[in-house]
Amino acid sequence: MGELEPVFPLKAVMFQILFLLVAIALEAMVLRQKMHLGYRQSVRYAAAVNLLTVVVGWFAFLAIEPLIEPRLQAQVISYVLFDNLINNTLKPQMGWIILVAGLGAFFITLMIKLKGLELLMRTMGNWKLPEKPKDLNRKERYSRSRTGTTRYQEAASQFAIAVLQANALSFSAILLLLVLRSYILRNVA
Repeated sequence: MGELEPVFPLKAVMFQILFLLVAIALEAMVLRQKMHLGYRQSVRYAAAVNLLTVVVGWFAFLAIEPLIEPRLQAQVISYVLFDNLINNTLKPQMGWIILVAGLGAFFITLMIKLKGLELLMRTMGNWKLPEKPKDLNRKERYSRSRTGTTRYQEAASQFAIAVLQANALSFSAILLLLVLRSYILRNVA
């Protein structure tokens, strides 16, 4: 058996950079609008959390990849390196596998971005959630009994919704780019 040649997935790296730039731009826009941040600050936060998710994602991929079934491993490597799926018994089910993996990636990146952004904002001193109230005045007790939420819970949910919207927008844009790339490659080739 011959020696294997190392392969550098240049196309995958270039698309990862393109997707990262798209995600940073879109998420910075949402963070700026929803969290009332400045332009520079929202871009920094979006870049930091997206770089964090990419690094965590690649480490997770490289840790999990050797553990998966060889047929699925061959499909993943073929898709990442050569941008196509090979003909094996898993090819008909790859659509469902990609869908489940995409949904899993969406929720995992959402959690990483939520915690990463919170930690980053706390570190930078920009964490704007009000402190949890210890003693409520009469008006706050009435408001809490009527809605069942506190100002802290409302601010935390607005933060989470902003990150969810940013993540959903960037994932949607990346999915659209992937569909366009696939369409263009099929019609050009």
